[in-house]
Amino acid sequence: MVDPTIHNTTTYLKEIAKGNGQTKFEILILKGLELIHVGKGILRCKLLVTDHVVGEDGSWNAGVITAVMDSIGASAVYSAGGGLHISVDLNSSFYSTAKIHETVEIEARVNGSNGGLKSAVIEIRRETSGEIIATGRLWMAPLSVKAIQNVSTLSKL
Repeated sequence: MVDPTIHNTTTYLKEIAKGNGQTKFEILILKGLELIHVGKGILRCKLLVTDHVVGEDGSWNAGVITAVMDSIGASAVYSAGGGLHISVDLNSSFYSTAKIHETVEIEARVNGSNGGLKSAVIEIRRETSGEIIATGRLWMAPLSVKAIQNVSTLSKL
């Protein structure tokens, strides 16, 4: 039997890859994503750098690379179980860049936890040579939403 969190992660990412994400931004940065492996706390995929996510020089935009690391890292954290989490810290290091129409390999792995916090390491590599393009370390906290009703406090503003 397939773990429900792995199934949900796989389904979610496949829908984004087809252009059916929850936000236009997700679709923009992850459209065409090809899943290689989704396991408990680990995710491997490939992504083609399109003309929608490059700068004037044809290089993959650093902000987009960071957003991809956040999305893929969050998916790996979700696949580890424990429900939804929200990013609280993301450190990125850039060593190279990818050019338009280049395919990159992305791996995200949950590598630790501290209380409710979970940590993931993300690596983006050039498919042709394996050269590291960027790495990231992501910390996520459990998402808990509490509704407050009938709040009648005065603003201090």
